[in-house]
Amino acid sequence: MKSLRCDVCHKDITEAINQRNYFHMANRDICESCNDQLQGALKQIIRTKQPFSYEWYDRLIRDSVEKAIAKGKF
Repeated sequence: MKSLRCDVCHKDITEAINQRNYFHMANRDICESCNDQLQGALKQIIRTKQPFSYEWYDRLIRDSVEKAIAKGKF
C-alpha cells in the first residue's frame, strides 16, 4: 500500500492511486480536492489565452502549484 501526503494542504492520501485520488503535477503530489481547486482557478485563464501554447500552460501549472504550496492552499 502506498501512502502519500499532499504537497499543498499536507493531508495524507491513503491508498494512493495516480490520476484517481492524487495527481502528479510539476513534480509535486496533489490530492483530489486541491487538484479540483487548481483546475477551477485555471479554467478562465486558459480559455482566454490566444493562441494556446503548451509551454505557457506547463509554466502556468508549475507557477500555480508553487504559489499554492507557499500559501498552503489554492
